[in-house]
Amino acid sequence: MKKAKIISLTAAALLAVAPAVTNAMPVSAVNNAQATTTANNSTSENPVITYNGKTYDSDQDISDIISGTSFGRVLQEDNINKYTNDLKAAFTATASSNDNTKLNVSVYTGDVNFNIAGKYPVKISAVNNAGKVTTLTFQIIVGSQGAGATYAVAQPQIKGNVGLFTIRDGKVIRNSYGSFVLHGGTIVATFGTVIIDGVSYTHLNSADSDIFVETKSVDGTYPESAITDNGQPKIVTKTLMHTALAYNADGHSTGKKYYAYRRLTLSVNTQNIQGSMYYLVQGTNDYVKVGNIDGTKRTLTHNAYIYATSTRRSSYTLLKKGTTITTYGSTYKFKNGKRYYRIEGATASNKRYVKAVNFE
Repeated sequence: MKKAKIISLTAAALLAVAPAVTNAMPVSAVNNAQATTTANNSTSENPVITYNGKTYDSDQDISDIISGTSFGRVLQEDNINKYTNDLKAAFTATASSNDNTKLNVSVYTGDVNFNIAGKYPVKISAVNNAGKVTTLTFQIIVGSQGAGATYAVAQPQIKGNVGLFTIRDGKVIRNSYGSFVLHGGTIVATFGTVIIDGVSYTHLNSADSDIFVETKSVDGTYPESAITDNGQPKIVTKTLMHTALAYNADGHSTGKKYYAYRRLTLSVNTQNIQGSMYYLVQGTNDYVKVGNIDGTKRTLTHNAYIYATSTRRSSYTLLKKGTTITTYGSTYKFKNGKRYYRIEGATASNKRYVKAVNFE
């Protein structure tokens, strides 16, 4: 197999979370099945793969079985060659349920980047003389997640891949790893953001590493890509539930306000700016905090009534202690001096508030 291009990462940043390897992509010792998977008309004709006493004769995802084992994570002290060889030893295969002829097991790690902390698919395959293939897939975690890490999907802002950057001494080195990029859809471990020249970048590997992607390329969840097939940003229309200030790309207030119950057209994915999550208002450069739109879930620590004003209840429904309620934005100070959260179900004509103290 052709060797992958070596990436010159800063050693300290890489060793913090990623295994000590020389290749950015999987080691060349791994064998890859070349046969084309055929339709499983009869599982009795398929290769049978055995792992830990359990047999499989059809394609399956076994992530739940692998996650609690030593195969579920590769740490910095692990040897990748040993890891793949151990996998090949742990999985055995026979030609079919009616034929006990032993088959070679192939381990495919071509979608794994051992230099970037994240989650990647590994495939275990066996092919018999009839051309039938059985493939088992599971997720491997590369690197130690560590404190403060959040897994996010790396999404290209245009069709293609996600570029990597180095930031040293406040300077951004674009395409610092040559032609190497992350494949769109890669699940990476992220560790906070920095703002350089008005652009937000997100740490990969660790909070003090020098390897980054643009924050707009990692959404922090697992939604569909924010880009349509023709390269245009996906949008969504939502109701603003709390009057909100507009912020710029650096996270600084512009002084502009958007008023409650207005319908806003937004980019479908949120963005992390200076540790807070925002939606970009389409057709503007304005960012609005997610909490004013999607809200924040809070759990009541006391029984609570719903109020329309400081002196009038919205209803006589008693919300029980332990109930989880969606609140919007920051608290309001009413005329009685007490603070209230606007809660789910509120409209311009149906005011709904709960005392903030009932969540504390």
